[in-house]
Amino acid sequence: MVSAPCSGRACAPRIRPAIWPAAAAIALFVITGCDLQLSQAPEPRPSRDNTLRIDVNAAFGTLDPSITDGSGSNHIFPLLFSYLFVPDPDGELKPDLATAWSYDPGSRTWTIQLRADARFHTDDPVTAADVIYSLTAVFENLRPALGEQVDAITRLADSAVEIRLNADDPEFPKKIWDIDIIPESGPDRFDYYKNPVGSGPFRFASRNKAEEVVLEANPDFYGGRPKLDNVVFYFEPDQDRSWTRLLAGRTDIAAEITPEHYEMIQRFEDRFHIDRYTLKYYTILLYNTYDPLFSDPSVRTALTLAIDRQAMVRDILRGYGRIATGPMGVDSPYADPDIKPLPYNPKASIRRLIAAGWRYDAAGRYLHKNNRPFAFTLLVPRESAIKKQVARQIQLNLNDIGIKVRLEALPLDGLIAKYYRNTSFEAVLIEFAGAYRSVEQLSDIWSSGMEQYAMAGKFSHREVNNLFSNSLKGKKNVEPIGIYHSIDALITNLQPGSFLFHQTAIDIMSKRLSLPCPFTLNYDGIFRLRHAVINPS
Repeated sequence: MVSAPCSGRACAPRIRPAIWPAAAAIALFVITGCDLQLSQAPEPRPSRDNTLRIDVNAAFGTLDPSITDGSGSNHIFPLLFSYLFVPDPDGELKPDLATAWSYDPGSRTWTIQLRADARFHTDDPVTAADVIYSLTAVFENLRPALGEQVDAITRLADSAVEIRLNADDPEFPKKIWDIDIIPESGPDRFDYYKNPVGSGPFRFASRNKAEEVVLEANPDFYGGRPKLDNVVFYFEPDQDRSWTRLLAGRTDIAAEITPEHYEMIQRFEDRFHIDRYTLKYYTILLYNTYDPLFSDPSVRTALTLAIDRQAMVRDILRGYGRIATGPMGVDSPYADPDIKPLPYNPKASIRRLIAAGWRYDAAGRYLHKNNRPFAFTLLVPRESAIKKQVARQIQLNLNDIGIKVRLEALPLDGLIAKYYRNTSFEAVLIEFAGAYRSVEQLSDIWSSGMEQYAMAGKFSHREVNNLFSNSLKGKKNVEPIGIYHSIDALITNLQPGSFLFHQTAIDIMSKRLSLPCPFTLNYDGIFRLRHAVINPS
C-alpha cells in the first residue's frame, strides 16, 4: 500500500537539498526525460481505449490529503494534486508548482517562488495562501513533529512563500515535497469525498463508493494535457484476483503482488514492466503497553524471541523479505548499524517469562499469573492474505510456549482506529514506516508529548520522548546521528512491538503502456504516470 506516511512509499533516498536561482529552476522545468512537460511527451499511437487502470489493495476513503494517511486514496493523490517540487528518479528535486527555492542559513529561512500559470480544477489560481494552508493543515493533522520544526510560514506575495525554521535545516524541501497542495480552507469549501479539488494533471470525474475512483485528463494543466484520457483506480483486496485481472488485460497495474506469483513473473517479463524493491515500512506486532500483559519490556522481548521470523520470510514470503531490526528500518541512514535482529529462541523466551512471574498450569501447558492466563486478541487487517498467514504463525509460535492468541480480522480503517493514538486493543498486526528521509515522522509514531500521544497505541517512554525532542531541536554541539542511533537502540530494546519483517515487493505494469522513465509505484513514481501513453492493442 502507498502510505504516506512516508506517504506510503514516498521515501526516496538520495534526495539532496536544492538551492536554485530562478532562471536555472525554470530552465530545469522543461528538460527532457522523466521531467519533461506533458506537451513534450511522445504522441500516443492509436488505441481503442485511452484509459489507464490501476488495482489498489486498500479501500478509498476521503480524498482530502490534509487528513488522510495510509489508505487507497494515497495512490490517487499524486495525479489529482500538485506539489511544490518532486524528486526525479535520481532523487534530485525538480520544480512543480515552485519555480525556484533558496535558503538563507543565517536566518534559517527558505524562500519559495511559485509559478503564475497554475490553476485549480475550479479555475482559481494557486497562490501562496493555498500553499500556506496546505502545509499548515498537514503539520497539524498528520506530521506534528515536522510542524514543530517550523517557526513561521509567511506570504511574501501571491507567488512567494517564506518558511522560517526553528533550527538550521538545509534539507527541509525533501521533507515537504510530498505535501499535496489544496485550495485554502479546501475541506470547508468542497466535499472531498464526492468532489475533491486539486491542480494536478487529472481532475476528479466520479467514484463508486470505496471501490472505484475515476479521474479524467485536465485540459488546462500547466504542464500540458496528459496523453491519457482517464485513470481508473479499483479497490481489489484479493491480490490473487488482481494478478488474474492483470494477465487477462482487465487492469494495467497491480501493486505488491503476493509471493506465490513471484516465480511466475519470469514467464511474462516480455509483457510487463516490473519493479522489485524492499519496502521502506515494516510489519510489526504492536502491543498495548498500557495493558498489564504487555507493560514489562522483558515480557515483550520474550514474545519476540518466541516468534520465528525467519520462517515467515522463508515460508510465507518465499524468501522475498528481510527480518526487521528496529524502528528506523533496514538500510535506513539513521539506523544503528550495531543492532542485530533478535534470534528465534523459544527456550530463552520461556526463561524470561518465568523470571517475570509467569507459571505453567498443573498440566504444564499454558502460562498464568495472578490467576490470569496469558491470552490476548490479535487484530489483523481483513484485506491482507499475507498478514492473516503471519498472524496464524504467531498464534502457533506463542501457543508452543503456552500463550493463547485469538485472531480477529477487522477492516483496515476500523483496525487503525483501535491503535492510532488509542489503546482500544491488546495487540495488532500493522505496518509502520521507517526513517529514510527524516526522523520527524518516526517521532509522530513513537513519541508522546503533552499535546499529542504517539500514533503507536499511545506508547510513551520518558527517555524516548527526550531523545526525540533533542533530535528535533537541532541542539548545537550534539551530533544528530548519535541521537538517532540512541533512539533506534532504545526503542528496539524496549520492544513496544515485535519488529517482524520488511517485505520485498513487486509492482507490475502492462507493456500496453509506455513511460519515458522507469516504472515504480512510490509516490513520485505515481506522479510520473502522468507521462504514460498507451501503445496499440
